[in-house]
Amino acid sequence: MTSTPPPPEPYNPPPATRAEAAQSGYTAPPAGYTAPPAAYGAPAPAARPKGSNRLGLIAFVAALVGIIIGSILATIGGMQTGSLAQYADYSTGTGTLDYDSVPESARQMGIAAGLLTIGAFLVWGALALWGFIQGIVAAVKNRGRGWGIAAIVLAVIGGGIVLIFLTVGAGIGAAPYVS
Repeated sequence: MTSTPPPPEPYNPPPATRAEAAQSGYTAPPAGYTAPPAAYGAPAPAARPKGSNRLGLIAFVAALVGIIIGSILATIGGMQTGSLAQYADYSTGTGTLDYDSVPESARQMGIAAGLLTIGAFLVWGALALWGFIQGIVAAVKNRGRGWGIAAIVLAVIGGGIVLIFLTVGAGIGAAPYVS
């Protein structure tokens, strides 16, 4: 059993002259009939109107605020972490920190440093995820495409920026104690 379609019906164009029409039995279309356009098809889709760029701008601001707040918290947390270098033992050359020899105030400082560091990356992560997803939506819907693409880029590289600020903060905090 084959599934080949039947051959098309032959196309008989209308006769060129009235004499040929009379011989072939051709009847003219009714009065007032207009033929469809030669290239008839579905209408062309309308161009999508450009929307407001507010969606992309909000995504960009969300990603940027996430980086700024995350960097501030990471710098403070890094400075707290670096200040623990004064309690490190450098006799072995590695700078190890003995938890039992550290005073209680320094332990609390270490806990605060850890919480600030975690908070920095959580704040950056939440706002960067918001900016990333909204940036994709803005770029796809053409509602602030440039701002949306910038938000996507900021959201992706923001973790590295926050990490750099954490490292710089740790260096600033440890600088007075490391010779």
